[in-house]
Amino acid sequence: MDDQDLCGRAAACLVRPDSDERLPTLSASDEPVLTDLGNGLRVGYVVDLGTRFQYVQRGHLWAEGVTQQELHRNSVARLSTMLNDRSAVICPCADCFLVVFDGHFDASLILVDALRDEMIDDFAPNGFVAAVPSKNGLAFCDSKTPDGPLQLGRIITHLGGDHPVSTKLYYRDPTLREWRPYSV
Repeated sequence: MDDQDLCGRAAACLVRPDSDERLPTLSASDEPVLTDLGNGLRVGYVVDLGTRFQYVQRGHLWAEGVTQQELHRNSVARLSTMLNDRSAVICPCADCFLVVFDGHFDASLILVDALRDEMIDDFAPNGFVAAVPSKNGLAFCDSKTPDGPLQLGRIITHLGGDHPVSTKLYYRDPTLREWRPYSV
């Protein structure tokens, strides 16, 4: 595959909040495009090249005439299409549930409305509290489950290791339809 139309082939992928601090100094065009969601979560945009993933870089946006907002919207839509093509599996784990997808975009599915609205809504009728400890880890519980948030914290510790995507818990604001940090 080539570097053509990377923006059109990208999928949204949650990354560590400090991911750009770990990068060597890059030219502006070589910097990966990263979107801070304002809640402690950050999104990068990747294209599966078969043997590796290629981050969409600022230079790709400029060359293809795509805005960062368009890239984000289209990359989340691509993730939704991926979910439609190969369904996620919901596995019970004590008072929580784990979402198993493809090992690369599991946590990123938190960005897809269809996952919440159609696939896991019945598992959390009182609302969601979720954890995204690693790129291949998405866990959630019903917001009224007394031990659920504690168990999610343990999942973060177990799956997040030294480089978690996030150590925070999040709840879904049903009115604003966005994820907010959750306090126990």
